Amino acid sequence: MNTEYQNAWKTARESAGLTQEAAAELVDVSVKSISYYESGARHMTPQIAAQLADAYRAPWLRNLYCKECPIGCHRNLPTEPTDLRTASIDAQCELRAEEIGRRIDRLMEIARDGKVDVNEMRDFKMICERFREMQHALAKFELLMDMLRK
Repeated sequence: MNTEYQNAWKTARESAGLTQEAAAELVDVSVKSISYYESGARHMTPQIAAQLADAYRAPWLRNLYCKECPIGCHRNLPTEPTDLRTASIDAQCELRAEEIGRRIDRLMEIARDGKVDVNEMRDFKMICERFREMQHALAKFELLMDMLRK
């Protein structure tokens, strides 16, 4: 477990004004378990991660947990709190209509014959990477909505 991951859980707990004892009580685990999770000595279950993220009012922790999971580690999700200004600026940079239109036009050219040939592979990979970057920008708004609901 990486250090960023460990420190994020402890920092979020402290930012929520909770002691390890209070956090343990909220999710029905021992204080020792909270200590183990924060130190990286023990990996928490997805259920505990979700409960702690909710208890700490820190929805980005769910995404951080996913980064450590073999299933979710390939997803490009925001793992830090965001604000409206940051999310909006990122969206402005990533979601330019003209560029998206060009990428989709090229994707349709590639897809016309139902396969990606060797000459198209470079463009196809670039389009997929760009879509991942766009997905990340949009995910910041989803995270912001979660933060505002809490």
